[in-house]
Amino acid sequence: MRADLIDIQIEDFGNDVEISLSGSLSKAQLSAVREKLDSLMSGPGVFFFLNLERAHFAVDDYLEMFLDLMNKTRERNSTMVLLFRNEELLEYFSRYKNIFEIHESREAYKSSGLSKQLKQVGVYYGKKTGLRLSPSVAIAAGVLIMGWLVTLFLIIAAQGKDIADKQSQIMALESQRDRYVQEIDKLESSIGPLKRLGVVEDTSQLNSFGAIRDWVSYLKHLENTRREE
Repeated sequence: MRADLIDIQIEDFGNDVEISLSGSLSKAQLSAVREKLDSLMSGPGVFFFLNLERAHFAVDDYLEMFLDLMNKTRERNSTMVLLFRNEELLEYFSRYKNIFEIHESREAYKSSGLSKQLKQVGVYYGKKTGLRLSPSVAIAAGVLIMGWLVTLFLIIAAQGKDIADKQSQIMALESQRDRYVQEIDKLESSIGPLKRLGVVEDTSQLNSFGAIRDWVSYLKHLENTRREE
């Protein structure tokens, strides 16, 4: 765009937009420049780099314009950065050098510190608002947290199924043990009369005789026992 002696050029780098402003700017062009920049800097979550290296400001009114633009971009979770390196502009913005982000280039801004890096990925922090996330980062964080929760639920469900299977196995073994105990009790009660008649010998009393190998030895043992009595 070209208006009088003012030249405004725009370069779009995705989330980075560089606006180059050049020419001699007097009070007569202030309203037009304000309106044009305000319309260009309307996107949320965007870094607006205003390259003023070739601009000359004849009046101080432009300082108020840049302050107003900076506040509007912050309200939209965007960032405004001024780019220049010449001494004239350094002197012009010296009163607000602690308020404006002033760097020599986009690359210099991006490598200027941790807070800049956080803003580059959509993380903002303010004393009044606390930690804020850009919409894209908030969505990504939400998806990540949801994935963690789903994974945790699957792990808990798998562990719960494993515990239930083990409990079922324990109950089955306990039931089998009870059946064996009952069967042993039945066998002991059924051979009790045979023991009293001497048909079945109590093995607990045969330690001196040893293991009975055949029926002949067993009958001899019974005969000897009766004779001793």
